[in-house]
Amino acid sequence: MALGVLSVLTGAFFVHAAPADRTTALLGINDIYRIEGLEGGSTGGLARVRALRKQIEQQFPEALLLHGGDFLFPSFASRMYQGEQMVSILNLLDGDAAGFDARMFVVPGNHEFDRGRLRDAAMLKDRIDGSQFRWLGGNIRFAQGSDGQPLVASKNLTPTAMVTSGGIRIGIFGLTLPMVGVQYIAGYAGEQETARELSAALRAQGAEVVVGLTHLEARTDRALLERLGDAGPDVIFGGHDHESMHVQVGGRWYTKADADARTVSVVKITKKADGTLLVEPRLIPLSLNTPAPDPLVQARVNEWQARHAQAFCSSVKAGPGCLDEPYGHTRTALEADENKVRGRETSLGNWIADRMLEAFKPCGAQVAFVNSGALRLNNDLAAGTVLTRRHVEELFAYPSPMHLLKIDGAALVKVAEQSVRGWPGAGSFVQIAGFGFRHDRPGRTVSDVSWLAARGTRPVTAAEPVLAVTVDYLVNPEAGDQDGYQMLNRDQIQKGCGAEGLDIKDLLIRDLRAAEPRGIAPVIEGRICQGQPGAPCLITVR
Repeated sequence: MALGVLSVLTGAFFVHAAPADRTTALLGINDIYRIEGLEGGSTGGLARVRALRKQIEQQFPEALLLHGGDFLFPSFASRMYQGEQMVSILNLLDGDAAGFDARMFVVPGNHEFDRGRLRDAAMLKDRIDGSQFRWLGGNIRFAQGSDGQPLVASKNLTPTAMVTSGGIRIGIFGLTLPMVGVQYIAGYAGEQETARELSAALRAQGAEVVVGLTHLEARTDRALLERLGDAGPDVIFGGHDHESMHVQVGGRWYTKADADARTVSVVKITKKADGTLLVEPRLIPLSLNTPAPDPLVQARVNEWQARHAQAFCSSVKAGPGCLDEPYGHTRTALEADENKVRGRETSLGNWIADRMLEAFKPCGAQVAFVNSGALRLNNDLAAGTVLTRRHVEELFAYPSPMHLLKIDGAALVKVAEQSVRGWPGAGSFVQIAGFGFRHDRPGRTVSDVSWLAARGTRPVTAAEPVLAVTVDYLVNPEAGDQDGYQMLNRDQIQKGCGAEGLDIKDLLIRDLRAAEPRGIAPVIEGRICQGQPGAPCLITVR
């Protein structure tokens, strides 16, 4: 199977280069939160990334590995180790536990800054110092300490890098989307001005190819290529969107892989003898033995997994194996793959939103919504699956207390509009209960925002009051950027409800147990109508 992957990459998969041409390959991964992979380790995982890299290097010995950000946080293990386990495994992706990997580069993602207080700057610096690879922070301006030096500084952190690969001199710069509330970051330079400036600087230093390594929304990557043209990068390897994409814009490409290394983006770069540049992107899925996990990396992953399981059970004063404790079971399939949760109505999302709405019904709640970025399992569960403590702990990476808000119909429409603005792949997409809407996918617009009730549907009007249940992140600017839901705020919270402040994780554990022995059986109902043939749609108003 491994030879099959290699033959695809080196055969008809790519256009063959002429003898005078210079060629290399770049591997792109992004948004990796689990060192072990998904589906019990059968899909993705960093041990398979290492194995694929070794295969590619048989044909392209100087291939580069680029990470588009989000890896320190959030994950179940990172709540305890603050990303130490991730850096430990990333350091092995060249097969050398001690040496520096001169061909691996990462850009900080927004989740690298989940620990955003001043005191957390030291932790982040430790992770960067402990990395045997280069971090590229081209537009981040770190705040200064009392000594006048940046609070986060390291020999492993630079705005750009230059490397020769396959005889091609490649310049790389990093860009990270702006985050609010990180106390040790003074600000961010604009993406376009930074890309223009750093592209020019790298070309002045002799770069024949300029690569943007970004953690930005796909629409921002597209805008960089559209507006900068020859003054910008030749190709962008991106992150933040969890769904794979290869998009050509004005003769240039931006590419992203699927989150958690379900796939790797492999791009062959050819500098032809006449000076023209040929970029050939492909997406390689990682599962089972295609390729088989690298034994060295897998052994280290297993060590971290065992260590974490033991430490967690000890921390909650439970016996060994506590993560296998059953909470309940599902009679229907639960869709938790992020490519589904972040792009359409899912059975898991419906069950969670329904539980939220039900918990606040005694206080008059009418609708509920939760951002898909709060749901981190990224793994479908088949009908009949026993839901364990591990499933629930991995599903919720953050504390998520719930609130009852008093808003109006106009604000609810804005919630629906914000949900689809970054579609597909954005964590701002909401899973909902009590209301529905039509989603025009190509246009990323919504219409017919409607109340859902047993007696039928009717349009939500702008002025009518709405009692809505949601999670703290979407109303609390101190927790981050609210995924763009600035139409919501803490002043809208209604005090006095018995469920106020209840954490969504505790709610679901309670309801899972209460549903036994029958179990839960959520389904897709047609709350979010996207026009797929044969898909249900509850919206009847036009």
